[in-house]
Amino acid sequence: MRFDATPRAQSGPDGVGTVLVEPDEARVLVSLADQIQALLADALEPGPDRDTALRRLLPDAYRGNPELADEWRRLSRRGLVDRKIGFARALSTALAPFAAGDHPGTISLTVDSALDWVRGIGDLRLVIADRMGIVIDGDEGTFAEPGLRDVYELLAWMQDALVQLLEATEPTNAAADGVLP
Repeated sequence: MRFDATPRAQSGPDGVGTVLVEPDEARVLVSLADQIQALLADALEPGPDRDTALRRLLPDAYRGNPELADEWRRLSRRGLVDRKIGFARALSTALAPFAAGDHPGTISLTVDSALDWVRGIGDLRLVIADRMGIVIDGDEGTFAEPGLRDVYELLAWMQDALVQLLEATEPTNAAADGVLP
């Protein structure tokens, strides 16, 4: 994948850039995004989260107060799960045409789509980190699953590239404060 910023004059007020997608990368990312959608859909079933990755994706809002945590979960869990499924779906929908093909292609990103990708990739990284035993930054995790470390690092690189695209399109602080015309 390659991310390129698009000048605002060419992309309009909401455009941030493009991503060049290779079919093999798209297939891996679509598979991961589909898997996380299924994992999150399971979170809507009654009962405790037995999967530690789900507990990372959907942490308790009140760790020290089980009663408040249960109330928060009851009132907001569906909305949170739906939003996270939406982020993963944004990835899989955008990448699916390239995953099904044999040729690379380009996807134009808006601010909203880039933010959805950042959030979806962040959720994928949380699940993979859980599977690898990474608890905090700096942990090495395990290498039980071949290639998992490579996927985790690719996702970190993608997330960073997307954040850089978004930051490059933000108006300068001076312009935002009305100092510049």
